[in-house]
Amino acid sequence: MKPSNLSSDQKRDAIVAAAEDKKANYVTEIDLRGKTVIADFFIICSGTSNIHIRAIADGIVESLEKIGLRATSTEGYSEASWVVLDYGDVIVHVMSEGERDRYRIESLWTREVKIDPTGQAQITPADTTAKSDEPAAE
Repeated sequence: MKPSNLSSDQKRDAIVAAAEDKKANYVTEIDLRGKTVIADFFIICSGTSNIHIRAIADGIVESLEKIGLRATSTEGYSEASWVVLDYGDVIVHVMSEGERDRYRIESLWTREVKIDPTGQAQITPADTTAKSDEPAAE
């Protein structure tokens, strides 16, 4: 495997392309820069079955290995209801739609919490830092 010096933006783009190539549903990018030190991006997508979830994860792993990147950690592959691929500054979540609905990761990272003068937390949607191919609600 050749070494890779890709930026987090380039990794994100490669991961999204690989997920879309495997027909992942609702691919969402969440820009975490300035919000946490754990990663620059979360990529979240859904599969329609355990087989589809594994195929998406395999496609991402194979595609990134071709450009010299190997995940530092992989979790959940055998159960395949929620697979996590850790590429350091980009973390990928490939989830069943049921798990995605249950945990709502997007809502954890795309809201803004401010404390008002009375000490109460005010939670508001952030300025749409999450990008998704999800159809707009009508």
